[in-house]
Amino acid sequence: MREKYPFAMTKKSLVTYIVVTVLMGLFLLFVRGDMVGKCAACIACPMLIAYLLYAYCKESKADTKAREMKAQYMNGSYFESPEWHEKYVAYLNEHTFEKPKYQSMKMDLLKRFQRREYLVGMILLLFLMFCTLCLVPLGRYYMAIIGFCLFGFLFWLEFSLYIGMPVRKWLKGDIDYGVLEASYLKSQMLFYKTNALAFGTTHLHGFTEKKIYAIDYRLVEGISRKVVRLKKYEDGIYNTEEYQHFAVIHVRLPQSGNIYDVEIELNEFQVQMAIDKLSTYKIGEDLRGTFSVNEHKENDIVV
Repeated sequence: MREKYPFAMTKKSLVTYIVVTVLMGLFLLFVRGDMVGKCAACIACPMLIAYLLYAYCKESKADTKAREMKAQYMNGSYFESPEWHEKYVAYLNEHTFEKPKYQSMKMDLLKRFQRREYLVGMILLLFLMFCTLCLVPLGRYYMAIIGFCLFGFLFWLEFSLYIGMPVRKWLKGDIDYGVLEASYLKSQMLFYKTNALAFGTTHLHGFTEKKIYAIDYRLVEGISRKVVRLKKYEDGIYNTEEYQHFAVIHVRLPQSGNIYDVEIELNEFQVQMAIDKLSTYKIGEDLRGTFSVNEHKENDIVV
């Protein structure tokens, strides 16, 4: 399990914040000396110190719990516990693999990128671009130009995602479209946020917001999980946290033979579904015979 928290409050930073707050209170009380300063020194500063202590204790408690969880993640006991297995079975009963909605791989991939959040972002940015044009009659030409270019660039980023630019670039690459489409259209798919992982007949397909993948099963060494703890801060103070779960696909590159990891974020139950699902495909592959690395071409893994 990896952890991301570059703004964690340490004992040293807590002491620094408290000392600064005390000095500020003394300044307001004895230097400024008016009624507002005294109220701030006697009420606001103690409240701020109390909040800092509360935030530090809250983060420390969360860190202690996270260390326990990390040990369970690392030795696998968390995912092997009866409690988690019960939740996993309940999830399987309510969620199944999905199928492609369209009879064309290109159409299905492009439709997956036409998300509401991209459309909302485009509308908002168009409104902001219009607002910057309103500065022209006021004579603020430079601000209008800078604002229009900035919001226009952000609009293009949202628009490029909405029209599936990553898909269009991928389709222009050196791929065997017929083989990949035949595999994709019969795939069983997992979706999470802007990501997907699909088990086709001959290839393991996947996409994120930026990349499209099609990996020959014969190159897939296995799937493991990666858990990342992401701590969230508000104004430099610990607020909450979340755990991100990734399906890590271990791919043996056809030319060098090195292992290349493809990470796709899913939820914790979908990662287990992917691990279990791959085992059935690998068994089927083994029954058809083994393949050496030299028997594969570069485009057996398409990124």
